[in-house]
Amino acid sequence: MKIKNAFQIFFKNYNLVLKVALTQLIIIAIFIGLGSLLINDMVVDVSTGLVQYGVVDNVDALIGEILSGDFSAERFIALFTELRQSIQIWSADVDFFYQKLTLSGFLVFVAFMLLTYCLNFYTVPFNQNVSDFMSTSAKIPFFWRFFKSFGISAKTQLLYIAIPFLLDIFILFGILGLYTTLLSILGLWGLIIAALLLLVMISLRKTLFAFWIPAMVINEMPVRASLREGVKTVTDGFGRVFWRILLVTLFTYSLIAVLLFGMVNLIMLIVVMFLVLHNELFVSTVCMVEYYRQSNFGYYIDKMKAVDGDGQTTVNIEIPDIDEEDYF
Repeated sequence: MKIKNAFQIFFKNYNLVLKVALTQLIIIAIFIGLGSLLINDMVVDVSTGLVQYGVVDNVDALIGEILSGDFSAERFIALFTELRQSIQIWSADVDFFYQKLTLSGFLVFVAFMLLTYCLNFYTVPFNQNVSDFMSTSAKIPFFWRFFKSFGISAKTQLLYIAIPFLLDIFILFGILGLYTTLLSILGLWGLIIAALLLLVMISLRKTLFAFWIPAMVINEMPVRASLREGVKTVTDGFGRVFWRILLVTLFTYSLIAVLLFGMVNLIMLIVVMFLVLHNELFVSTVCMVEYYRQSNFGYYIDKMKAVDGDGQTTVNIEIPDIDEEDYF
């Protein structure tokens, strides 16, 4: 039932999804524009060398071997040897090769972290708008809220990069290591098990921090205090919140897997990115509904329907004032 309520609230505020998607496109466009202006000759030389000396092809072959569902340690070692040899040939032809490669890698890493930092600025204003709708059935302009909450969003994303995002990176590499060392012998089933484990672990991480932003938005708490409060509050209903997040995540990424299995092109990749954004925003809505439920707060599903603190749905019927003389 709570998933159904979150679903209705999400689509009653679907214009927010489109506005968040627009902000994402604008941020990506700004990064591409600035990158084209600031990129230096060294980075261009390194990126050209990656293609010219076959490094990209060798890395692509390694990834293909890992994801093939028919992983072979012997083939992996052979492909890795080819990759190492191509890098050695490349390094022999370029002065100060390793210094340039290290600095270019560092610049790419910084750009990636900055992009991740900026792309998540929607989190606080989106949750504020959802909470406003649930508490008053009002709809506040998203872009006004986006700029108004810029300061708190900046602090929130710093902490997000420091804890949840790094946890996601550790989970990703941990599952990759588990697959290459153990699960690969199972072939395609090993790949499926690894993918499911990854989704389960990411869902556990999301559950751990599920009430961080709701606690900040509803109780108007500082960033770190709301993180502590959110983690403490979610422990009472951890299993319930986890299963809801896992259900949404499994559905979304199963759909993505089906789409990518059928066709991979630029349009399909854009569709996949849009689905991933839908997943993140819907999970945020589910977390907000669960926080209201656990705090025994009533909330609106739409202007005519609300849920009280006991979880009972009520219907609000607005009867207009009628002057008796006009009526008769």
